[in-house]
Amino acid sequence: MFWRRKTCPIPKASGPYVPGCVDVMTGYTPEGCFFRLFYPSSLEKTNEDKWVPWVDDVAYTRGFALILGIYSFMLRLYVWLVTGTPYIPAVEAAPLSKRKEKFPVVVFSHGLGASKFFYSGTYTELASHGFIVAALEHRDRSACATYYYASPQDHLKSKRTWIKHHKMGFGPENFPARVKQLKVRATECSRTLDLLEQLNVGQEIKNLASDEFSLESLKGRLDFDKAVMMGHSFGGATSLLTLYKDPRFKVGVILDSWMYTLKDEPDIPGSIKQPLLFINTETFHIDSNITTMQKFVNAPHDAERELHTIRMTTHENQTDTVFIVGYWLDFFMKKIDPVLGSKINHGLIMRYLKRHIGVDHSIDLKILESQRQLYVDDFIKKSTKPRRS
Repeated sequence: MFWRRKTCPIPKASGPYVPGCVDVMTGYTPEGCFFRLFYPSSLEKTNEDKWVPWVDDVAYTRGFALILGIYSFMLRLYVWLVTGTPYIPAVEAAPLSKRKEKFPVVVFSHGLGASKFFYSGTYTELASHGFIVAALEHRDRSACATYYYASPQDHLKSKRTWIKHHKMGFGPENFPARVKQLKVRATECSRTLDLLEQLNVGQEIKNLASDEFSLESLKGRLDFDKAVMMGHSFGGATSLLTLYKDPRFKVGVILDSWMYTLKDEPDIPGSIKQPLLFINTETFHIDSNITTMQKFVNAPHDAERELHTIRMTTHENQTDTVFIVGYWLDFFMKKIDPVLGSKINHGLIMRYLKRHIGVDHSIDLKILESQRQLYVDDFIKKSTKPRRS
C-alpha cells in the first residue's frame, strides 16, 4: 500500500553472495547474547519480499528521538517523508551458503545511540563477500534501545523487557560511567565470539529471536583463525579494548573511533599486537581524540597500522543514516556523494581484510585508485568542538 512506501535506500552489496540475516538472542537476562547475524546465503538472486525492515520496533525510534531531543512522531514522519519505510537489502533467514569453504568471522560494535541495524550497508557488503558478521546490540544502555526476554513465559507471550538509552550529562560523572560502559561492551564482544565458537562445534543453542534459521547449519563453517573485531565511534574504542583483552581476534578495523574512554590507558596501545586499520571521517576528530588515537597508531613499533581519512565526510558517512535521512551534521560543509563515500570506505576495509585474511574471489578495488584524491593517509584536523558519539 502507498502509505507503507517500502523502500531500500541502502546501496545493494557488490559481492557474489546474496546476504542473509537473522537475529540471534540467548538467555533470559541482559547478560545473554543479542546480535543480528549477516552471512553469505545460498540464494542465487535476492528476494525483496523477504528483506528486513531497517527499524523493526517503534521503541528504537523513540530511543533515537530521545537522543536527538525531539518528539518520536516527528522523527517517524520525517523518515517517512524522506525515504518511506526503509528496508535492508538482506534476505531474512535465507539458508546459509552450501559451499564447502569456511567463512571468516566479524564481530561489530555499534556507536553511542546506535543499534544492531545501524550499519547494515557495511554488514551486507561484508556478507556478500563471504564474511559472517555478528552485529551486536549492546545492553550497557548506550544503544538507542534494546531488549531481552525476562523469562520463558515472557518469550512465549512475545513480551519484551526494554532497556532504554541512558542519556548522560557532561559533568565529572560522565567519564567513569563511560569507562564502565566500555568494559561491559568489550565483555559482550568476547561473549559473542564464545557463542559463535559454540555454534561452530555443533553445540545446540536456543535462539529466542527466531526459529526460522537453523543455527546448526553454522557447524564447522566459521573460520576463527581470521576473526575480525570492528566498530564505529564508541564501538571503535570498544574494539580496541576487546583486541587488547581477547587475542582470539586477529585483525581490528576501527571506524571513526571516539577515543575518550581510552585516554587514561597508557598500557593498552603498546599491547595490541594485531594489525589495525583506522578509517576516519574529516570532521569528527578534535586534538584530544587525535592525540589518543595516535598512540595506537604508533605503538607497538613492530605492529602493522594503517590510517586513512576520507575527505568531505562526516561521522554519519560510516552509518546508514546518510541514506535514510540524508546529511544533517556540519550542515554547511561541502560533502561527498554518500554512495561514493560508502564505496571508498568499504574499499579500504575490503583491501585491508583481503591482505590480512584473504578471500577466495576477486574484489574490485578500482574505486580506491580512481578516487585517490578523496582520501589521505593521515589525520585531517578541523573540529574544535568536543565530539561525543
